[in-house]
Amino acid sequence: MNVDFYLVSAARRAHRLRPGKGYVFGREEGVDILLQDALASRRHAEMRWNDEGYWLVADLGSRNGVLINSKRIGPPQRINDGDQLQIGGQVFRLQVLPPGADPSSLSAQAPQISNLETMGPGYSLKDLQQQSATFTGAVTAGGVMELMQFFQVTGKSGRLELMEGAELASVYMIQGAPVFAHFGKLDGLDALVQLAQKPPPRFSFHADALPPGERNLHGSAQGILMEVARTLDEQGK
Repeated sequence: MNVDFYLVSAARRAHRLRPGKGYVFGREEGVDILLQDALASRRHAEMRWNDEGYWLVADLGSRNGVLINSKRIGPPQRINDGDQLQIGGQVFRLQVLPPGADPSSLSAQAPQISNLETMGPGYSLKDLQQQSATFTGAVTAGGVMELMQFFQVTGKSGRLELMEGAELASVYMIQGAPVFAHFGKLDGLDALVQLAQKPPPRFSFHADALPPGERNLHGSAQGILMEVARTLDEQGK
């Protein structure tokens, strides 16, 4: 499935990463991500796409090294969703977004560090109406099932909220598997089926939110999604 990759800086700017392309960081004119930082080398580091579907970070022989989650790397190292990357005095966070997500919502996820001038090219992130959300967006033509597949693939934990007017649906996930769902008067699998049939137009995701009380969904993410699909087929939807 399609996902979008962004590097978010401490200055609340984001740079979209396109799979298949390499990105060189440094002080030298002409690099992909220019760092105005005395601690950065002219060609400091590079992010490279791996054909297996993830990003690698390589140190290009810099004098101050490259850190992922505060640990200096040696050989090229994989960087995952939510990981923090430090190059010189610059700090970024890798964020993976589902189809329809609004990159402006990433501003709330900017890594915290002061007195930084970060990358030149990229997206300027606006303040959010929902500051507590990890990211927000519009439900695309793939509907709620596509969103659920995104969370299954990325293994995220937290609360997915879907909004239509004053009506709010909530789906809680642990490592990508839905464990609790509520929509109107419906709970569990019935709520997921209703959301798949009539998805609200907007969504937000709140990372690491804990489900309320006991689970009303059980099994693997794949098993639950297959059960939703089977129910829709039986209903002729």
